[in-house]
Amino acid sequence: MKSVCGTLGTRRLALVGKFSRRWGSGFVGHQADARLAEYRRLGYTVFEGVYDEGQMQLWREECLRLEASSPGIYAPGSRSWWFGNMLERSPALMWPAVSNPLLLDFAERVVGPFAQLDNLTLAAFPSVSKEEAAGKVSGWHRDRWAHMPSGHYERPTAWNTICYLQGLTDEYGPLRVIPGSHIDPVAMDEHEQTRPHPEEVVLYPKAGDVVFTHNGLLHSGTPNTSGQRRYFFSIYYNTSWFKQTDTMGGPNCQQLIRWARKRNDHRSLRLLGVDEQLQPRANSGFLQPDEVRWEGWLEADKGALTVSEEGEG
Repeated sequence: MKSVCGTLGTRRLALVGKFSRRWGSGFVGHQADARLAEYRRLGYTVFEGVYDEGQMQLWREECLRLEASSPGIYAPGSRSWWFGNMLERSPALMWPAVSNPLLLDFAERVVGPFAQLDNLTLAAFPSVSKEEAAGKVSGWHRDRWAHMPSGHYERPTAWNTICYLQGLTDEYGPLRVIPGSHIDPVAMDEHEQTRPHPEEVVLYPKAGDVVFTHNGLLHSGTPNTSGQRRYFFSIYYNTSWFKQTDTMGGPNCQQLIRWARKRNDHRSLRLLGVDEQLQPRANSGFLQPDEVRWEGWLEADKGALTVSEEGEG
């Protein structure tokens, strides 16, 4: 059976392999330490200009294609605008983003070599009237696998990497965050959940920026009143001992798993739900600082790769 919208193809797999293998992509030194400190303090950090217009246009077109094909005999007259399981739906288009080395390098500084894809969502939020949106936010929440914070920093069990495929304005609806709410046990009643918060910060990321959030961070969207779709691209990760929300059992994800296994690519396998080092690493004895152990494990994973970049394709 052919898969990946027909087939991924050897050449296309080689291309995504080149993209996903470039570990250590300049994320070192003082700047990296400052970003990590910011993330631990605020609960989020913004990577600017991660994706270009050409890449974002491909994602917009895919969202429109899925929306156009969503009505049918089982859903007459209705159109979907929220699409999950996007890696299985469109692997050749989505895998380079899932395996983005800039974001994975940072994730591994936050949680170590335990990054796993939880779910991948592509959406186009419809516009609503300004009267309907007046004085409201979309809904404050912490993300999947979080818990009420205890008052001190804890490593996230999951994290989101959010990219809006157009710059956010007051009309498109900015992202709202409460800095430090991944540490402070900020609670809200039912009325407060849909209203602006006195401690909020309103973010206006540009198209192609990525907002990297801690799953304990309180955040909310803002209703879209632009008269246009607001495109939203979310790659949500968790630590590799958690269950995954998206399925990895479909033919396209299974093809990616076979490709990664052939290369002995442990980072890619982990993303896809196959962590062959989990048991020894999760039961290592913990006699050294975590970051020291992580560095050694990451180097071992890089050294285990059996396909050279020059030899791919």
